[in-house]
Amino acid sequence: MKRAVLTLIPVAFAALALPQAAAAQRPGEMTLYSDIRYAGRSYTVTGPRGVVAVPWTVRSIRVAPGETWEVCERTEYRGCTRINQNIASIRQNVASARPDRPDRPGPPPRPEPPIGGGGASLRGMSAEFFRAPSDRRGRVESCRQGSAACAAEAADRFCRSEGWTASSYETQETVRGRNYLADVLCTRTRR
Repeated sequence: MKRAVLTLIPVAFAALALPQAAAAQRPGEMTLYSDIRYAGRSYTVTGPRGVVAVPWTVRSIRVAPGETWEVCERTEYRGCTRINQNIASIRQNVASARPDRPDRPGPPPRPEPPIGGGGASLRGMSAEFFRAPSDRRGRVESCRQGSAACAAEAADRFCRSEGWTASSYETQETVRGRNYLADVLCTRTRR
């Protein structure tokens, strides 16, 4: 009898040492993790939250199959990105989040600057500021992935098209899932 008990103990310890399969995300919830691959501290969001107080940078996100969530960098659903699948590695600040519903209207459209000439600007002797850069096709998109490097390249191209050397400053604005250049400062000198 003692022999059977002793052989079961190593088997029990081996089972504890094996990585556990991650539990499936429950519908209507999204879980944010402090480490990549759904590890570390976790914070579960249930339903719309205009303020999410996560005290760390989110490194991975889990959503239920078939659900889409808006994950926003600012409170009250501003600066949002739509997520419709688990993300094992990300670096994202989250200040608000909500399930995305097809019946929810998007943000009201902002007035578009006049077509051509880069839109409304404030021009000085050595720089020109464009709040919402545009060309003949409308607002200037930065890039799909929304990376800072990609936005800088798009802003430099835009500034050169306006007769300047480069962009000294730029940000991006996400409208209905598309990234556009915003607050571009064109100058005659490089960064």
